Amino acid sequence: MRTASYLAILGVFAAIATPSAHAAKVYPAWVIPESLNVRSGPGTERDLIGSLSKGTKVHVTAFSNNWCWAKLPDGRWGWIAEWLLQFSADKGRNLAEQAGLSSGSSSSSSSSSSNPPAWISADTVNVRSGPGTHYDSRGKLNRGDKVFIVEKRSGWSKCRTPGGFGWIRDDLLDRNADRGRAQSGSSSGGSSSSSAKGYVNGEGVRLRSGPGTNYEIRARLVKGQTLYVTERRGEWMKVNVHGGGNGWIHSDLVKLEGSSGSGSSSGSRSSSTSSSAASAKGFVSGDRVHLRAGPSLNERIKAKVVAGQTVYITERSGDWYKVTVHGGEEGWIHASLVKLAGEGAGGSTSVPTPTPPARTTPSAPTQKIDDLTAWIGEDSVNVRYGPGTDHGVKMKLGKGTKVTVLELSGHWCKIKASDGNIGWVAGWVMNFKGPGEDPTATEGDTEVGVRTGWVARPEVNLRSGPGTQHEKVAEAALGTEVIILDRQGDWYKVALDNGKVGYMASWLLDTRAQRRVRQGIDGDGAAPPPPSGFGDSVVATAKKYLGCRYVRGGASPSGFDCSGFVHFVLGQHGIKVSRSSQTQFREGTPVSRDDLQIGDVVFFKNTYRSGISHVGIYVGNNQFIHAANSRTNVRYADLNSSYYAPRYAGARRMR
Repeated sequence: MRTASYLAILGVFAAIATPSAHAAKVYPAWVIPESLNVRSGPGTERDLIGSLSKGTKVHVTAFSNNWCWAKLPDGRWGWIAEWLLQFSADKGRNLAEQAGLSSGSSSSSSSSSSNPPAWISADTVNVRSGPGTHYDSRGKLNRGDKVFIVEKRSGWSKCRTPGGFGWIRDDLLDRNADRGRAQSGSSSGGSSSSSAKGYVNGEGVRLRSGPGTNYEIRARLVKGQTLYVTERRGEWMKVNVHGGGNGWIHSDLVKLEGSSGSGSSSGSRSSSTSSSAASAKGFVSGDRVHLRAGPSLNERIKAKVVAGQTVYITERSGDWYKVTVHGGEEGWIHASLVKLAGEGAGGSTSVPTPTPPARTTPSAPTQKIDDLTAWIGEDSVNVRYGPGTDHGVKMKLGKGTKVTVLELSGHWCKIKASDGNIGWVAGWVMNFKGPGEDPTATEGDTEVGVRTGWVARPEVNLRSGPGTQHEKVAEAALGTEVIILDRQGDWYKVALDNGKVGYMASWLLDTRAQRRVRQGIDGDGAAPPPPSGFGDSVVATAKKYLGCRYVRGGASPSGFDCSGFVHFVLGQHGIKVSRSSQTQFREGTPVSRDDLQIGDVVFFKNTYRSGISHVGIYVGNNQFIHAANSRTNVRYADLNSSYYAPRYAGARRMR
């Protein structure tokens, strides 16, 4: 009855709002997010009449206030938010392929449109009465069990399960049909020949659309990321990435589960580390503990684990444990931060004992952060309890005081003073060459001392020496914070908070001191807050141009593109910024997502091109105003939307 009444209402509404909808031009479009609501009218306040899954093809015949009147795969009609549809046929077919749908098969899309299927991706999952772990468990499902998603809310999905309706956490569901069927088969003892589980075995690995480096890059993967190999072609493997997406990776960059190839650390392993007898259960015993890629403080941080989290110890190397965190992530934690299950007086006989290496006295890496010396570079500097100005002041140190740097967190240094006191100091108030000495750079007619900076390109190589002839030791992404230790010609010696030390070309970095000179700010202190009422004024100006036309290259009320809109609005308040989003991203002062204030400028990457490619003005409540495209013009958008959230690149305060 209710569905029939909705359809009747829709029919009446269509006759009134879009009288020539069916006679108009038809625009094929594909669903962008994992799940998209279809409503009875053009707005989120309208009744929900169903949902569509990622890659589903629909046919749009009319537009109203950024909403589309569309025919669904099952023949029904409804309203869909225009900004959540892909109108490019090539990109739409890619979406359908990623979602495991046949782009030309309406039946495939239809069957999954109202309640898309998903499969349990963990060994055992609780089905709860509401969207949160504080709700009662209604039962359990096992890996490979199939469910149907009927609603999504705050990282949880309401599902129709074999035992009734209940809520399951999104990260425990896999919506890829091929992987789901494979997991379903393996859970009942079936062969896994259709897909072999593996892990990314390299840094910054590119997932490509075909088996070769000439194919487009679909995504960049991180070391240790789980994937499933479904096909081999020469030296390439076609994979489904855990969490969504598929593509091709060179076989050298994939480590298959259970293989004896490279990828483990130098310590010897048991003949089969998958055996439960070779692991000891323990718990994380510290706050914000880093899970690292190897047994050292200078290894890459893979994740942060919290106090009390369960881990399974599979290997030991010196004072480090190799652990598998409950949930699947693997890495290394210092032994002092792990409490063994049933541990009494500190015994650890159940922990796998490492085979002594050839050298019984391990030597510290030559570029270990622990060995970094620095001097306080300002008259009176606050030493804080944590890395950031939101932490309390523990003590003060005077100019020229010598300290040892123990750890880095972005632009903040954990230091140890001569009296043994430990705390955090901002890197931009410290010298790393010697008392009163700084590497320098030129900004306009001014020579400034540089101490901290940001990577200013999508990917920058860290090299072992000052020149491209030196080997690459790491890669840093756009916006990565660095500590500048020294300068040799056109190269900076820098330290990253993953413990890596090396050289980057100066023209690929944007330093804090240079930014502040461009802003007309003396010194190298903390980021200034905007003037009182400044953000309100900027937003008020931006709102005046809601609905203005999008014109590529435009920077006036007769037509804006994204960077032109920001350039024009800020210019009305005496703030001069560049004309492109890429150069705007290197101006102003960086602000974290948690510290966003209205009037700040927000940036996005990999929209219509790689790297920084879109920009807008933050208006509060996770909303921003931007010149979107020629279909939607200047409008509001949500930072947490399925499109913009994964593309968020950072923010800048221009005053």
